[in-house]
Amino acid sequence: MKKTLVFAPEAHNLAEVTRMLEIAKAARPHFRCVFLSYDGTRRNYGIVQRAGFEILELEPQLNEEKIQRWWKIDRGEKFGDMFTEHDLRKRIESEQAVFTDLQAVAVLTGFCLSVPISARLAKTPLVWVTQTTWLMEHVKKYSTWPDALDYPFLRFIPDGWLDRLSAVTSDLSFSLLVGFFNRVAKSYGIGPFPGSTYFEGDYTLFAEPEDFTDIALPERLKGCSKFIGPIIAKLDADVPPEVSAMARDRPIVYFAMGSSGSRETVVRILQAFAGAPYYVIAPVRPLLGRDNVAVPENVVVTDYLPAHLVNPMADVSVIHGGIGTVMTACFSGTPIVGIANGNPEQEWNLDCIVRKGFAIRLRKKRITALQVTRAIESFLHNPEARAKATSFRSAIAASNGPQNAAAFLVDTFG
Repeated sequence: MKKTLVFAPEAHNLAEVTRMLEIAKAARPHFRCVFLSYDGTRRNYGIVQRAGFEILELEPQLNEEKIQRWWKIDRGEKFGDMFTEHDLRKRIESEQAVFTDLQAVAVLTGFCLSVPISARLAKTPLVWVTQTTWLMEHVKKYSTWPDALDYPFLRFIPDGWLDRLSAVTSDLSFSLLVGFFNRVAKSYGIGPFPGSTYFEGDYTLFAEPEDFTDIALPERLKGCSKFIGPIIAKLDADVPPEVSAMARDRPIVYFAMGSSGSRETVVRILQAFAGAPYYVIAPVRPLLGRDNVAVPENVVVTDYLPAHLVNPMADVSVIHGGIGTVMTACFSGTPIVGIANGNPEQEWNLDCIVRKGFAIRLRKKRITALQVTRAIESFLHNPEARAKATSFRSAIAASNGPQNAAAFLVDTFG
C-alpha cells in the first residue's frame, strides 16, 4: 500500500495546477497522489484527470464570480481578503478531515492559503513549493514600488525613493497580507506567522536554480529547505497546425499572460503588435472572453499551449512573470519583456532576470504600444542579451525540478 501525498493547488490557477502536476507525475511510482479542489468551474480538471490523478472536491466551492474576485485581488485591482472568514473556516475544516481520513504523510501547496492552518491543525507535514523571491529577506533587499500602487499622482517621486519606501515598509506589507489568516489561525490556537513565514512550510522547496537570487537562506530555513530547480509545465496538448506551420521568414515573439492576466491588458498588448515586423504566438484566448477582439494579421491567438514546445520557437518572450512562465522562457533561451499582472511576486521574479541582463520589465499601468514594440525590438537586435539568456539556459538545462522534488519526498516521507 502506497503512502498518500495530498496536492493542494488553488485549482483555478493553471500555473499552480501544472506545477503540482509535474511533481505528482514524478512522485507517482512511490506514492498515491490525490488532488484537492475548490474550483466549482472545474476549468483545469481535464489536465489532472488525463494524467490519471483523482480529484477530491471540497466545500465551499468557488463559482465564477468568486474566482474573478480572487483574481482581481491577486492582481492588485481590488483590495480585501480572498475569502470570507466563514469560507476560510469551512476550507480549514474540509482539509483537516481529508488529511486525517487519507492518513496523508504530507500536503504540498504553492498558494492554497488555507492549507498552512489546516495542515498544522491536522499535524500533517506541510511542503511549500515556492521561490526565494517570496522571502522577507529578498523583499527587504530588492523590493520595488508595486505596480498595484503605481498611481499617476505618485509618479513625480523618483522611482528610487519609492523603491526604498517599499523595502522599509515590507514588514508592514507582509503583516497586512497575512493579517486576516493570522487572526483566524489565532482562534485555532496556532501562529502567529511573522514576516514571510506563512509562505514557508515544515519543509520548503524552491523551484528555481540556486543563483536565481543572490540572498543567503535565513537560518530558520536551513535543514528544512531545498533548491530543486525549475518546474516546467508540460501540458498534454498538441501544438496547433497554425503554430507548427508558422513561417520563419520573420522573427517570432511568444506572448503569454498565464491564467491570471486581465482582458484589458491582453487586448492592449495585442493591439501593440499590429504592423510589427515579426509574428506573434499568443496563447491568450481564454483571457479574452466572449467579445470579439480585433487580432492583428501577424498574430496567432490560441488556447493554452504546451509552452515547453512552443516557447523555444520564439526569439523574444513577452510574459507576465509567474515563476513557471519565467523559467520556461529561460529554458527556451529567449530574452524577456516582462509585464506583471499586478502581483508583486511576478514583479520580483522579473526583476531577478532584469538583473541578469536579458529582461526588461514594463509597468502595467503605464504600458503603451510604443513601449512594448521598442522593448521587443531592442532584444531582436541585441546579441549580448541573447548570449546572457543562452548562458543562463545552459546553467539550468540539466536540472530536473520534478524529479528532485520526488527524490526529496521519498527521502523524507517514503
